[in-house]
Amino acid sequence: MKKVLYLIALISLISCSNNQKKNSSKEPKKNKEIQVKVNPNIETIGIILNLSELGDFVLKQSNENKNYEFIRLIRKHFKKFKNHQAVVNFNELNKLDLAHSGHYYYGITFSELPEFNMIYPRYNEFYSSEKFNKQEVDSILTNFDTSIKKFYKEAEVGEFLNENHGIYNAITSEIKSSLPENLLPIMEKYFKNYKNNYTIVPSISIPVNWSFGTDLKSNNGVTYNYLTGPYHDLKIKINNLSEISDKDSLGFGDKKAILDLAIHEFGHSFIRYIDKKKNIKLYESLSYLNNEQLKKNFERIGEGTEWSTVFEEHLVRANEIMIWKEMANEKMANEKLEYEYNKEGISYIKEFVNSLENYRIHKDEYENFEDYFPKLITDLKNINKQ
Repeated sequence: MKKVLYLIALISLISCSNNQKKNSSKEPKKNKEIQVKVNPNIETIGIILNLSELGDFVLKQSNENKNYEFIRLIRKHFKKFKNHQAVVNFNELNKLDLAHSGHYYYGITFSELPEFNMIYPRYNEFYSSEKFNKQEVDSILTNFDTSIKKFYKEAEVGEFLNENHGIYNAITSEIKSSLPENLLPIMEKYFKNYKNNYTIVPSISIPVNWSFGTDLKSNNGVTYNYLTGPYHDLKIKINNLSEISDKDSLGFGDKKAILDLAIHEFGHSFIRYIDKKKNIKLYESLSYLNNEQLKKNFERIGEGTEWSTVFEEHLVRANEIMIWKEMANEKMANEKLEYEYNKEGISYIKEFVNSLENYRIHKDEYENFEDYFPKLITDLKNINKQ
């Protein structure tokens, strides 16, 4: 990957039963809800990325509707640390083709700063280099980890977060007020899966309209994290964060955007069963559907063109429509269907929806959503016969 190409890629980011089946024995946890909380590791590394060549690139994309005000304010506040070793190290990762979009969520597998000890393995995407083996990558990234800890201390990021706790409290409040209380129970009931936990991590260091989905596995189950920057830019022009008042919108309160993206990102987590070998074999039997026009459509919207990605996006987006139906919002479900088919070019979305509607109506006949998967594949095999 040539230098700065990863930055361009980041922009595109704006994942048969019968009547005798018994229902799942697992019941939804009482009062279970999506957690919303700021992560100091995400903010610290985001600040480093904003000071790096990545931040330079992002600001070059400014226009009259998007000026990346938070990033500008962060860079101004920490400008004397632009040549800090942590920033230099990240720029070096770029030169070594080791910089990855995942560095925005890189810190989530570590204990909170200032400790910053690795408590979960690094995600596989950080080892995708063809130049270095895993041991070499670990050595390079460990040096980056050390510089992150130094940056946190020397740039006084902890003090910065404390000084701006009002802003961080406000962005979490904007998101919480935008989420319906029953969203998670509705999704869990639809998929018949109650075992996972879900967290939204808002960040002013992540650019406008950028978001990421990650998961963490532990003895307590799987926690799916949805990291997001603001959905809209600040509408005020200010010189520092202290000028923000409690009456100003911080860009995280777009109800439609946060709900739409939360359903989408968490929707990927509910279908992770497709990673099982038996299920891979099932959906790969449909790979002949991945024609050139469909690949062009997915390339245009910034998605991968391999069949695994194309299939998963069809499934996730079709499930989004089902969730809107479960929320008794037929209008939004219909609008979403037309948008995905006509604007995004998700060619088989209607066939997915037709099959999933059968599951939605008769889900009591299935142990869970995975149990329906073979029936979905059978239905989709009729596409080329129409």
